[in-house]
Amino acid sequence: MPDPSVRDAPEKAAAEQEAKGSVHEAIGKLIGDDAARDQGRAEKRAGARAATQAKQSPRR
Repeated sequence: MPDPSVRDAPEKAAAEQEAKGSVHEAIGKLIGDDAARDQGRAEKRAGARAATQAKQSPRR
């Protein structure tokens, strides 16, 4: 039987990426750095997409 923590690794990585992007976006807003804000927003969206894909992929 496969280890459940290994199976959930893609979902965990996606959640971490989304959280880091959210923090980066917030910092960019606070300091008024549009480039940092936009980069954080893009990273947050990429994490959300990865989480959606990880949840939709068939588990074995």
